[in-house]
Amino acid sequence: MSYSEERELREAIQAGREVRYHLDGVSKALNSASNWGLWDMFGGGLFVTWAKHSRLNDAKQQIRKAQDACRTFARELRDVQMHLDINLEMDGFLKFADYFFDGFLADIMVQSRINSMRDDVNRQRAYIESTLWRLEDRLRQIRNNTQ
Repeated sequence: MSYSEERELREAIQAGREVRYHLDGVSKALNSASNWGLWDMFGGGLFVTWAKHSRLNDAKQQIRKAQDACRTFARELRDVQMHLDINLEMDGFLKFADYFFDGFLADIMVQSRINSMRDDVNRQRAYIESTLWRLEDRLRQIRNNTQ
C-alpha cells in the first residue's frame, strides 16, 4: 500500500470527524428544542415558542454545516473508493404553523417532528461512525503492512 492511499484515508477520516462534530451540534440543538417544546405543549407561551424555534434555528445552522462537511466527506470517500449516502433537511412549514396556530395540536406536531429529526440525526451519526470505523480499520491495515 502506498503513502498516497494512507494520506487519502487520513483525509477521509478527518472529513468524517467534521461531519460527526456538526451532527453532534444538531443533536444538542434538537435536544434543547425538544425540552423547550415539552414546556410549550403545556402552555409555555410566546417566549417558550420563540426559545424553541431559536434552538431549531441553531439546529438548522448546524445541519447546513453538516451538509457542507458531508459534501467534503463524500469527495474524500470517492478518493478511497467508498460512497456516502446521507440526507439532512428541516421542514420550514412547521415553524409557520407553530406560530400561526399556536396551540396544543400545532405544538404536538412540532414536537413530533423534532423527535423524528433527532432519530434521523442519530441514525446518520451511527452511519458516519460505521464509515469512520471502516476507514480507520483500513488505515490500521495499511500501517501494519508497511511495518
